[in-house]
Amino acid sequence: MADKAIITPSVIQWARNLDSIPVKESARSANVTEEQILAWESGADLPTIRQAKLLANKYRVPYVYFFLPDIPKKIKRVDFVDFRTFHNKFEQTTLSRNMLWLLRDIYDRREVMLDMYEKQNRKPNVFSPNINARNATIIAKEIRSFLGIDYEKQRLFRKPEVAYNYYVSALEMKDVLVFQTKKIDRNEMRGLSVYYSMFPIIVLNRTDEPAARLFSLIHELAHLFLRTSGLCNDFESDVYEDRNKIELFCNQVAAMALVPLDIIKSHPIYQEIAKVGYQDTFIQSIARDFAVSREVILGRLLACDKISRDFYFRTLERFTEEYLDYKKNKKDGFVPPAIDNGSQVGKLYARTVLTSLGRDIISPIDASHYLLNLSTNHFRALEGWCF
Repeated sequence: MADKAIITPSVIQWARNLDSIPVKESARSANVTEEQILAWESGADLPTIRQAKLLANKYRVPYVYFFLPDIPKKIKRVDFVDFRTFHNKFEQTTLSRNMLWLLRDIYDRREVMLDMYEKQNRKPNVFSPNINARNATIIAKEIRSFLGIDYEKQRLFRKPEVAYNYYVSALEMKDVLVFQTKKIDRNEMRGLSVYYSMFPIIVLNRTDEPAARLFSLIHELAHLFLRTSGLCNDFESDVYEDRNKIELFCNQVAAMALVPLDIIKSHPIYQEIAKVGYQDTFIQSIARDFAVSREVILGRLLACDKISRDFYFRTLERFTEEYLDYKKNKKDGFVPPAIDNGSQVGKLYARTVLTSLGRDIISPIDASHYLLNLSTNHFRALEGWCF
């Protein structure tokens, strides 16, 4: 007979309820009946060690949790009420299992950072923007100052991915955690933020193009400047506007931070548009100078009254169709494991984990766990990427 796992019934029930996993689904993952799951949760019976490990894997909790005398206090939920998804659609929906897991994971990563900084005798920077008024222009200027950017620097980027990497590095220098996810559909989430005075969190969807991630990054940073949290979508429907004015405001701040009106109005091609009218090539040229998407420049032209609202939406829809055709034909290349995992947890987090490993604060097994189960064989490559 297989050895039994002396688990705590209330803990195994708590683990299943963390993400509201149905009894039927749990039973299927452990190859047992629903009655057997309920018997384990009531204490009437015990699972085998193998069955308990299967459930721990299913519930995404450490196997050792099942043997605690009581429900652990560490794991908690991050509450969100708003959504930022693909193609400007507002929906209030139930979060997917992957989304729930992501929220749990980012909370755990922040706890890891706090613990490791303490053990390394380091103090994280306090995130405390000096914003006294909810004024989009003021906040946008503060964000540009916070990131250390001006138009001359933006012109050197040329590409959104270069600008994105620069802005992320600037944020990580100030101990803002920037994570990416590759398992969440854009229809559910393009960006989210969680405000804390130490190690605030921004998460972006890696399936988005760099230009879209760049805009989401600044949008989520606007949330943090306002000391609000958000799991956000784009903002154009009237229903969305009525229910989520804070999202529209952050959208406005992001556009102003990336492309200030006074700067775009002095751009030579802007003057050309005033003379001969709109052309796609004009938009592309201005976008390159600010290292942003065509959509952002289109929105700034709308804000300057250079195009009509109807023209804006028709052109935006055309841009979206072109993007979807591009994505349909684009084939994703191979991403080395170190870069794959590293880009999800961010360089600040990866450096902190590897530094703790180098100082014998944590074991290689712990480091692997913190780095999304990255094999220790890839640690050297990760070190080369993040340092």
